[in-house]
Amino acid sequence: MVKCLLTEDYDKTRYEVETPLSSKIDYKQARVDLHIPDYVESGNYLLERGIVTIWAANKAASLPGLDTLAQPVKIKDEPIPVLFFGGGAVKILCKVANDRKSPLYREIDDIDLITSRRRGQDLYKLLLVLGEVCGTRYYHFVTRTDRRFNAMRAGKRYRVRAIDKIIDGDSLKPGTLDLFTDEIDLRHKVDVKAALEEPENYLYTIGPENVLLAKCQYIFDAPQSQRADLVRYGLEYRILNYPPYKSDKLLFGIEEKDIKDICSILLSHELGEGKGSVNITKMRGTLEKDKKFALTFRLNLESLVRNESLLRKFGLSNSNIENVMSKANAILAGIPVVDKKWSGPWWNVDVETPQIFGKVGVTTEGV
Repeated sequence: MVKCLLTEDYDKTRYEVETPLSSKIDYKQARVDLHIPDYVESGNYLLERGIVTIWAANKAASLPGLDTLAQPVKIKDEPIPVLFFGGGAVKILCKVANDRKSPLYREIDDIDLITSRRRGQDLYKLLLVLGEVCGTRYYHFVTRTDRRFNAMRAGKRYRVRAIDKIIDGDSLKPGTLDLFTDEIDLRHKVDVKAALEEPENYLYTIGPENVLLAKCQYIFDAPQSQRADLVRYGLEYRILNYPPYKSDKLLFGIEEKDIKDICSILLSHELGEGKGSVNITKMRGTLEKDKKFALTFRLNLESLVRNESLLRKFGLSNSNIENVMSKANAILAGIPVVDKKWSGPWWNVDVETPQIFGKVGVTTEGV
């Protein structure tokens, strides 16, 4: 056994885990229990971590081993609803997103989970003992800074640390899990309380409509002086077309990974009102209540439609591009048109603005 240091707190507390990592559960059976489709990558560690979390949350207080902990954890004796959003949800919902030969395939760098506000504390407690109950492959912990962050969010959001990548038997990459409750509150708010009432309805994801809403809520601005750099880095496709905005500013929308995920959703789901379809009526209902969100959503989806050349660069076939464009235009026709004009930010600016340029391109807000 070798101890691997994941991080050291400012008070010198060391968070370590013994390697090789252990597992006390049958992951294949956990997938079967949750009816996870066979096409979902079985060797993807981040998806495994998320699926095991959801499996354990479904068992809640009856989870084997929970009652034998050195420090007992009290959890309500009912399942905790937990859903994937972001890239993890796309992997669960879309076969094409798991096919390594597909032009829409991408590696995910983290997973995003959401639960209900009233069960957030229960899930938080469960995560912190998951390594003891299910094995060290699923070890989670919090630092002093995380505890302060969590206290300030008052149950709206939790930050927990975990293992993001197993590089080899003795080398691990730590990461951060941002656990949301009730709504995905970033540039705009995506309310998923209805989806949390029936977590198995869309395979323990927020569902295709909410994935599209969450992907297209992304927006920020930057100085016009960065335009030349955008062209040099091949990122000009991210510039949103909105003339009323400040003339000395550029508006930035979704990036390549978001566009790939949106294409995966549109290629994998028909438009309609049946289960498994993208329901435009639901999306319109959400956007009619929030004109600011409606504008951001429209600008991002219009940007995708304008950038057909990017889809060709991915390697999508003509028929697939036609399919994506047809559905994107149908959604645009079915959502509200916003007449009000804004010359300054109409989105939430109290979130971290990502770095635009760098070795790995553009970072995002975890969706």
